[in-house]
Amino acid sequence: MSDDLGIVSLGRDGVISKWTRTNQNHWQWAKLLDAGKEDSICFAYRRDRIAVAFPRIGVKVWIWIKGTWQPQRSILRQNVTSIKFVEDGEALIGGTSDGVLWYCQVPNGTLRAYAFLKAKVYHLDVNAFGTYALVSQAGGRAHLVGIQQTDHKGKIEQVYSINGDSSSEQRQSFGAVFAGGCKTVLFGAVENNLLVWDRAKGDVVCGLDHGDAEQVQAIASFDRGSNSHIVTGTKRGLLSWWKPPLVE
Repeated sequence: MSDDLGIVSLGRDGVISKWTRTNQNHWQWAKLLDAGKEDSICFAYRRDRIAVAFPRIGVKVWIWIKGTWQPQRSILRQNVTSIKFVEDGEALIGGTSDGVLWYCQVPNGTLRAYAFLKAKVYHLDVNAFGTYALVSQAGGRAHLVGIQQTDHKGKIEQVYSINGDSSSEQRQSFGAVFAGGCKTVLFGAVENNLLVWDRAKGDVVCGLDHGDAEQVQAIASFDRGSNSHIVTGTKRGLLSWWKPPLVE
């Protein structure tokens, strides 16, 4: 949640829930809405807006109006695998199983294709200014795409590609995320090292070494003012806190 006081989640039963921290060691659960019984793939949340993607029927959207979550016009795009709110919740970007990156204003916009990337999109991240999207794909590739173009098309500005010793499972266990004030990109792991890339140049800056037999499977970054941190989690349960490397 935007105020850092809670967590919004999508359950396998289609229920969107909110967990709010009431004190240091207590969390309170509340149901926000029931998205439906059909299998859902992913969801996005932004203050007063919720979107849920379904393989066959597209993306359902709700907006909080006068004390209730009211359904809006659905986005009729099938096989959506990842979605993210942009433009302060006024639009959605999404990726599909056939590699299309799309954009649509909410709730009554026109669906536009921003880029055709061929392989399945499994994760999206957007920088704080909403100018770039990181599009992670099957096969160990992530694209940096400019998403604020006047011609309503995405511009591919950089590609981060993993080769060599990393296994397919390691490549796809987590998606690429921005870090270090959007100067770096976290993507991929080689020999227990989480790779840190220079966002603009597309080169590996360094690896964050997690030690022998540790496989990174979850990452997160935090940027607020002068505070910038990276948190990683491994398959064996190791949780690590890092300061992002400096990039000129």
